[in-house]
Amino acid sequence: MRSLIFALLAVAGPFISTAGAQPAPPAARGVSAESAPLPPEGEGRRLFLKYNCYGCHGMYATGGMGPNIVHSERGDVREAVMRGEDEGMPSYHQYFSDKDIRRLSAYLRSIGTDKEPTFKDWWIDIPPK
Repeated sequence: MRSLIFALLAVAGPFISTAGAQPAPPAARGVSAESAPLPPEGEGRRLFLKYNCYGCHGMYATGGMGPNIVHSERGDVREAVMRGEDEGMPSYHQYFSDKDIRRLSAYLRSIGTDKEPTFKDWWIDIPPK
């Protein structure tokens, strides 16, 4: 029986891989994104990706269907996120706290500096830069 199991593993081995597997989101593992030890810029990048801001503003906030928001002032970010914009941006007031606005603003101000995080996998607890 044992040799049969080894034979099956030898045949199936090349087809069994975890190389492309993505880790479960933090909430699925009982880990909050809030508890990840990232600086405000990193948490802001996490929010930017999590809420698909890049869908309109581009992967690095330089514009697309929506405007370039690099280095936007916190008050402007707060107003746009909380109220929405007439040009098509919906309000996200139910998703963002004041702390989130500060983090998102910190990320937008960090773009183009050495503090800018560029990771793409927001669900990883401590993503690489």
